[in-house]
Amino acid sequence: MNIKITGKNIDVTAAMKEYIEKRMERLEKFEGKNTDVNVVCSVEREEQIIEIQINHDGEFIRVEERNPDLYASVDLALDRAERHLRKEKEKRVEKSKENNLKGIINGVLSKEDKDMEGEITKTLAYEIKPISVEDAKMKLEEKGDMFLPFVNVETNEVNVLYKRGDGSYGMVIPE
Repeated sequence: MNIKITGKNIDVTAAMKEYIEKRMERLEKFEGKNTDVNVVCSVEREEQIIEIQINHDGEFIRVEERNPDLYASVDLALDRAERHLRKEKEKRVEKSKENNLKGIINGVLSKEDKDMEGEITKTLAYEIKPISVEDAKMKLEEKGDMFLPFVNVETNEVNVLYKRGDGSYGMVIPE
C-alpha cells in the first residue's frame, strides 16, 4: 500500500504520520500492496479534517471526517473507509461465488444435455380431427396453444397451424 500524507494549512508531524500509517495497516487486508492512498490533513476554524482517498484497480473511494481532535478524525475516517472497503470486498466475493456457481450449474447442465443429445425427452399427444382452416384458427385461439395439428377438410392432408409473434398465423403444409 502506497500511502501519501500531506497537510493543508497544517504541518504534519512525524508523530501524526506514524499514527496514520500504523492505523492504515488495517486496510491492507481489504486491498493489498498495489493500492494508492492519499491522506490530506487540514484545519478549518477549530475542526481537524482528514480526507482519505483510496485508488485500487480503478476503484476510487473518498472519505472525509471532521472533528476537533485530529486523532479522532483519523479513527473515524478509517472506520468509514474500512466499512466501505469491507462492503466492496463482500460484493466482489459474492459475485465471484455467483459466477462460479453459474459455471458449475452450466457445466452440469451441458453434461446432461450431451447425455440426452439425440434422445426424445418430451412427447405431446394431439387428437387430429378433420376441420376447416377457420375452425382451426378459432380452436387455436381458444386453447391458447402455440400450434395446432389438424386434418384439413379441403385437402384431406395433415396441416399445422401456428401463431406468429406478430399476432398473425402461419400454416405448415406437407409437400
